[in-house]
Amino acid sequence: MAEHAARRCCLGWDFSTQQVKVVAVDAKLNVFYEDSVHFDRDLPEFGATLEAHTEDNRAAINLVPE
Repeated sequence: MAEHAARRCCLGWDFSTQQVKVVAVDAKLNVFYEDSVHFDRDLPEFGATLEAHTEDNRAAINLVPE
């Protein structure tokens, strides 16, 4: 197995109602890794569904377990 040289990096996380995303950048801000978990698609065993509701001319997005 090939050895990988250690490098300084930073992880950026984005937690939203639909998914979690992560991105890794090196010291020069070059992106070398990205991934995401979409709750509906990747975790169906939890029964979460994204629903959009409109009420009083305002939009609301809710994550609703079934």
